[in-house]
Amino acid sequence: MNDGETDLRSTVAESAEPGQPTDVTTTALSNSVLVSWRPPEGGAKVRGYVVGYGEGVPDVSWQYLEPHRRNVTIRNLS
Repeated sequence: MNDGETDLRSTVAESAEPGQPTDVTTTALSNSVLVSWRPPEGGAKVRGYVVGYGEGVPDVSWQYLEPHRRNVTIRNLS
């Protein structure tokens, strides 16, 4: 295999999408909600998570999370 073939394989692997998080749970708190999940099994590398929330669709607010995160608390809910 030459260097060109190695680079092509790396590019294809990097462009693949990871699966969806699994075991997503929510826990209601007094004025917030805790969202937890497990990372997808197999597939492409997870580079981070985007959690969207708010009234209506599309989501009003977004939080961008590092790939090691497994939960987020959405605060200041009324």
